[in-house]
Amino acid sequence: MENEIFSPVFNMFCLTIAVLILVTLLRLKSIYIDKVSPGDDYRHPVFPQASNILLNAQRNLTNLFEFPIFFYATIGIIVATNNIDQTFVDLACYFFYFRLAHSIYHIFGNHLILGGLPVRAPLFLGALFINAYMIIRLCGML
Repeated sequence: MENEIFSPVFNMFCLTIAVLILVTLLRLKSIYIDKVSPGDDYRHPVFPQASNILLNAQRNLTNLFEFPIFFYATIGIIVATNNIDQTFVDLACYFFYFRLAHSIYHIFGNHLILGGLPVRAPLFLGALFINAYMIIRLCGML
């Protein structure tokens, strides 16, 4: 069971790399095929005239380097304190599933409802609540 906790972590890493590759390919397509200018700052290209998929994928990639850091830290603490159990493994898997669904919808859908609320918000909140529960459960075990 000790090694099972790393499967969702590895899956999150693979998701991040997959989105990075997608962004890179979409940027290259925008530059060389669509002839879209990456903007004035070539160090941090934003591609303001690019497709929505590229813009969404860029934002999702940034998001994959922001919020999941708490997940990685939580897993690290669980492992360091030797509190690995099947519940934590299951929760970590559910976290990954929510993040995977969030990334897919963020990149390829990303519709808004109720005057500006993203439809993907429940997917984000699901992952947030799972990670919060993992932290609360871990604190109760220490």
